[in-house]
Amino acid sequence: MQKRALICGAGISGLSAGICLKRLGWHVTVFEKDSELRTAGAGLNLWPNGVRVLKSLGLGAPYAEISCSLERYRTYSSTGEVVAIEDLRDWPERYGAYLSGVYRRDLSRMLLDALGSERIRFGHQLSEVEQDDQVVCRFTNGQVAEGDLLVGADGIGSIVRSAVFGQQSFTAAGLVRWRGLFDLCDVDVDPLSEAEVWGEDGHFGYLPIGHGKAYWFAAADGITHDPKAVVAHFAAWKGSPVPGLVAATDEATIIRSDLHDFVEPLSHWSKGRVTIAGDAAHPMLPGMAQGANQALEDIAALGTALAAHDDVEQALRTYEQTRMPQVAPVVRYSRSLFDFDDNHELTKSDRNPLFDRYDRIVERRGVPNQ
Repeated sequence: MQKRALICGAGISGLSAGICLKRLGWHVTVFEKDSELRTAGAGLNLWPNGVRVLKSLGLGAPYAEISCSLERYRTYSSTGEVVAIEDLRDWPERYGAYLSGVYRRDLSRMLLDALGSERIRFGHQLSEVEQDDQVVCRFTNGQVAEGDLLVGADGIGSIVRSAVFGQQSFTAAGLVRWRGLFDLCDVDVDPLSEAEVWGEDGHFGYLPIGHGKAYWFAAADGITHDPKAVVAHFAAWKGSPVPGLVAATDEATIIRSDLHDFVEPLSHWSKGRVTIAGDAAHPMLPGMAQGANQALEDIAALGTALAAHDDVEQALRTYEQTRMPQVAPVVRYSRSLFDFDDNHELTKSDRNPLFDRYDRIVERRGVPNQ
């Protein structure tokens, strides 16, 4: 008898989970509270670990069509001095994929096409979870669904997580990130390079995301609510590429995101036939650009565990035992970019520490410093 998977959330982790489990022979239904596919946000930075998961799901070719593979990573000071230039052209041989940028809307559409629109139910807000020999989801629209497995991929405010593990405490440091979109033809920057710019009171980065577009991300001390203040602040970083980028940005595309992670990580991700993934399991700050990538790694590990164990509960125990120790240091190091006091010292170096951290912590080629 075909096993049935219920997945709450139609973001990157939810859609990817649906594709993964469909490939394993499960009957999959994804439930999304919104009335249409969520496309909030601007661009995404997918590193090789995330791209490898897409390839394993049979999506390497369609992803290459919608994304931009990057050949360089430049790091500047806010006054324009070049701190480092990383050559990424050997990354497909070194890590199995390029560093890449993609428009979030394009990625979501690609995942939905691969899953099949017939497998998603929009307008389903989860209200209650029950389980014994099956798991039961009740929705505010009166609908009820039963399955052998429930995957909570419903983001940082996860109702699945709250239903199973209770309410969690989040950091409340007032951290905010801003994002904006611009056309590469309007600026004088390398179209195959990501860049990061360090200032004494903030940071700014940008990357191409395919089809001639790029996006930037930024944070600065004290700028939390006014996009005009963001533009004015970073327009003053003379000598760096930043003023030209913010001048080329349509202010209507600028969006603000509050940033949080858990005060304390969860001790478990699974209970019975229910598990969680992505931001529902481990929200993280964007200091290592690993949020979407780690969500994809969750799904790969979940699929491996379910393929190896016929018993769902055993598979979920294996999944969390595999992933929890892997993601913990990524969450910890992802906070580092927001300690702007360190930026002055970083500009004295000749290498962006992000690459050493990626190699040791994400690719797990060494033991991260404690």
